[in-house]
Amino acid sequence: MGFGDFLAKRVQKSIEKNLKKSVLNEENIKETLREIRLSLLEADVNIDVVKQLIKNIESKAIGTAIEEGVRADQQMVKIVHAELVNILGEQKKPLNMSAKPSTFMMVGLQGAGKTTTAAKLSHFVKKQNKKVLLVALDIYRPGAIDQLVEIANKNGLDVFEKGKQDPIKTAKEAMEFANTNKYDVVILDTAGRLQIDKNLMNELNELRKLTSPSEILLTVDGMTGQDIINVTQEFDKLLKLTGVIVTKLDGDTRGGAAISISYITKLPIKFIGEGEKISALSEFYPKRMADRIMGLGDVETLFEKASSVVDKRTMEKTMRRMMTGQFDLEDLRNQLEQLTKMGSFGGLMKMIPGMNGKINESQIEKAQERFRVANILMNSMTIKERREPRLLKALNRKKRIIKGSGRTEKELNDLVNQFDKAKKQVLEMTKQMKSGRMPNFGGGNGFKF
Repeated sequence: MGFGDFLAKRVQKSIEKNLKKSVLNEENIKETLREIRLSLLEADVNIDVVKQLIKNIESKAIGTAIEEGVRADQQMVKIVHAELVNILGEQKKPLNMSAKPSTFMMVGLQGAGKTTTAAKLSHFVKKQNKKVLLVALDIYRPGAIDQLVEIANKNGLDVFEKGKQDPIKTAKEAMEFANTNKYDVVILDTAGRLQIDKNLMNELNELRKLTSPSEILLTVDGMTGQDIINVTQEFDKLLKLTGVIVTKLDGDTRGGAAISISYITKLPIKFIGEGEKISALSEFYPKRMADRIMGLGDVETLFEKASSVVDKRTMEKTMRRMMTGQFDLEDLRNQLEQLTKMGSFGGLMKMIPGMNGKINESQIEKAQERFRVANILMNSMTIKERREPRLLKALNRKKRIIKGSGRTEKELNDLVNQFDKAKKQVLEMTKQMKSGRMPNFGGGNGFKF
């Protein structure tokens, strides 16, 4: 259950259950507000934030005229959504890359995922056609420098390191190197430390004075709970933070404390980490997160993910093949590979409007398993078999694929049968559109994950 999912299920259910009448008044929203309050507290949202949020919702809901053609529950969703956006920070705050080079200083507690996040941020900035230099300054945690170098080498990122040399000296040399080699951005991976460790905090202050960073980003663990706010405030007091990156929001974390950060500290959440992959770092949009919590999906992020990994020419070619009946298992295999690059299946489903809070973990697991089995089976076929699925009717071919994949005959037959039905459905829809009729998207017999 990832960030926003825990709240999504409870808030949506409460509004749908209690607001069936045509008006919003104190009587029929009282139970709704009580359940939303409990949901927020259970999700670990700060109690002061909960009080303010409920107060704002109540003042705007009671006595509000229902808009024409809108139900009471829909009106309430609109009000709660607006207040969530306000609590989450209203507007996305982009990175400040006006200087040349722009320096981003990564700080935080040990174990928050700061080193991994520094590499993810480097990857994110590099994709914007910027020349980025990672600087390894954590000489205290065993293996920290090796970890950063390994991630950088694996993902084609530039890294500057001088082993156990004094971090202040290394930072100075790194800045000189960045200027000489015309880097656009320098990312300093400092050592994780407790905010009460005066010596290490003083070292951060010295690094700040030396490098004049345009961004000082605190990396916090989304699973930490309420202490995440105290940590943020202490680091901000000394370093004057410019933003926060919240990590580990793809697991069982409820994320409520993270929701509270912007409102209490007035610092923007700039990124959230939702996975282990180098690309699993997303810009934080308050409106989009509110959309997800309210079950409205996150179409913008879904579109951006698709645009970043899907080859436009390949997609257009595939669409033409589908519409002309030439779509085959090789095309399907390629499309599933593109989908995999976009992230977890469950995460993508929850970005579709109406799905977040409506699809349970069991359904997601079953879909992911079908996804996995289909890939294994198709990878065990020859390119000729994928291009000409009719060849799979041959018993000797079936036996070879089943043996090579370690799957069952039933799973192979299901894959082929579902693919055949889906292909026929696409052709039928194409005919309907060409004849000027509205295509029938029902039926439910096509290829499913």
